Amino acid sequence: MEPTKSKNTFVLGLGFQKCGTSWLYRYLQQSEKFDGGELKEYHIWDAIDIPIMSYNTVKRPGLIRNMLDKSNYLRYHMQTDNESYFDYFESIFSDTVTITADITPSYSGLQKSRLSSIYSGFKQRDIDCKAVMLLRDPVDRIKSAVRYNLDRKNYDEGIENGETDFLQALEQYYKSEHCTIRTRYDKTIESVRGVFDREDIYIGIYEEMFDSDKIDNVSNFVGIKAKYDFASVKVNKTKSPTTVNHEIEEKVKNFYSEVYEYCNEEFPSTRNLWR
Repeated sequence: MEPTKSKNTFVLGLGFQKCGTSWLYRYLQQSEKFDGGELKEYHIWDAIDIPIMSYNTVKRPGLIRNMLDKSNYLRYHMQTDNESYFDYFESIFSDTVTITADITPSYSGLQKSRLSSIYSGFKQRDIDCKAVMLLRDPVDRIKSAVRYNLDRKNYDEGIENGETDFLQALEQYYKSEHCTIRTRYDKTIESVRGVFDREDIYIGIYEEMFDSDKIDNVSNFVGIKAKYDFASVKVNKTKSPTTVNHEIEEKVKNFYSEVYEYCNEEFPSTRNLWR
């Protein structure tokens, strides 16, 4: 049975990178109640607030570029006039569309003050604002991110320019600020809990998120009908295999020991699901 919603809902995806956010977005898209607008990742608040994410800042597009790439101008407009962010998502709602979203994993690095302004901005417009965070074994998340970025030749996120060796890239990445803001689940969760009402927060564990009961949970949370066959859909899967090196992986696990301890306490299933 499809859940009923009393009013419109905005879903704020706060991470984490390589933890199933693309799958979540695709899952939302299959509902006729959902319209995410022009983009999945809008990169508004990270470009404004997080210095290492400033490469997401959009320069004012010229007339021709604006005509060819309207999404680029949309982002520029939102970054320079923050109220237009709320205007835009509010404009998406209709008699049939009651859910929209901005799922930008690097929002995991946002401060509590920004989260508060987003939450209150939608509340003032009588729109429910719900936060979603998807977690994954930190070592696996980091390895997947390294492989994904190497495959794309992306050197903007903590990997030295021109690096091709996976283990060297892993050593470079795991201590970088780019990695920590995407892996300190404990800090992000506590910031979100300090702003959002508990019923407006959903935290899923990647290793179990495709189980039927978890699909039920996330579906009820956002307000759509559960589709269990979607569990087999693979979205944005890392193409190349990662390399196993127990020595480096142990160093990564120790570096993020507080994250493991926090999640083991808050989400007991991770004690068995994670290394």
